[in-house]
Amino acid sequence: EVISILKKLISVPGHINYPCQEKEISECALSIIKEEGIFAYLQEVEPGRNNVIAKIPGKDNGVAGKSLTFNGHLDTVPPNDKMKSYEPEIQDGKVFGLGTVDMKGAVAAMIYSMFIIKRENICLDGDLFFTGVIGEESGGTGTRFLMNKGFKSDYFVVGEPTDLNIVNSHKGCFLMDVTITGKASHASMPEKGANAIGAMAFFVTKLNNKYIPVLNTRYQEGVGNPTINYGIIQGGKKVNIVADKCMLSIDRRWIDSEKNIDLISEIEPYLKKVCNLNPALRYEVRATLPKDGYFGPLFLPESHEFIDIAKAAMQDAGLKSQVVGMQGWTDGATILNKGFPALIIGPGDMCKAHSEDEFVSIKEIINAVKAYLSLAIKICKNQ
Repeated sequence: EVISILKKLISVPGHINYPCQEKEISECALSIIKEEGIFAYLQEVEPGRNNVIAKIPGKDNGVAGKSLTFNGHLDTVPPNDKMKSYEPEIQDGKVFGLGTVDMKGAVAAMIYSMFIIKRENICLDGDLFFTGVIGEESGGTGTRFLMNKGFKSDYFVVGEPTDLNIVNSHKGCFLMDVTITGKASHASMPEKGANAIGAMAFFVTKLNNKYIPVLNTRYQEGVGNPTINYGIIQGGKKVNIVADKCMLSIDRRWIDSEKNIDLISEIEPYLKKVCNLNPALRYEVRATLPKDGYFGPLFLPESHEFIDIAKAAMQDAGLKSQVVGMQGWTDGATILNKGFPALIIGPGDMCKAHSEDEFVSIKEIINAVKAYLSLAIKICKNQ
């Protein structure tokens, strides 16, 4: 039955470039949950874009115990021509299709674990929630809206793929555009101009030779060193004109120990040295992410009680889960930044996310149901 739920979710598109974005997938998830008789409703984030919130109330309106929220995003990345998209396929014990591992497999398992609790009349002392959110792949819109509206829970589990390990840490994400402006001149007389592309190349060389070694001295257990990636570069107008402008888009992944560092100020000395070589050179650095949200790291210390609870729950489910870090950013950071403990636990391999042969194994989906059920009982039912 859980695979049937997953196939339904895969068959419905929902991404930032789709004409109605996540409208249909939110309505699909809502319908699946309400058909089981579980209380659920839509939360409008933007016109036509809705989170799904479901709840199994605990004893005496949940005041008798701790609450747990399963958080899963309903959207996917936009498909390309080579991706298996909206027609799920089952081969060799695996479910293939866009979003299977990122993260409709986890969503299906979360929903089905709630079905079991309802059908088996398992009496919970605390409230159990499911939040199916929109816009994670385009900036974490849904979870940010949810938390800004005051949603609360004692604990959160985000279902990004972790091979059902317990992820307590990942890096933060900071995006910026560096623009160097120079002076145009005829290519036959480059000395009359100031080449912005050449200056940018010199800047990148300085970062590679001086800045990256600094980053490599910083380290966080589970996630490693902070990183910098040069993702997009644009510049020049014609091959026979000295380029008067060049823009470089940078993706800077940072760790918890860097939270008091101004990431723009840290690279500015290298820009100044480059631009001081020619009085016609100027630079500007503009942050492009975050715009209106928190994209910092997730870091829940291993001494936190939630990790002990999660380890015990996974053991009860018969799973040998390890506490590990991950590289990608998740909505868990938004939740933790609001003061609520969050862990990432989900079926599948993150390396398969956004890939042409994206899949999740049926065995891991079944194990995810066991894991989420065990977590719900361990947290929401007084022992």
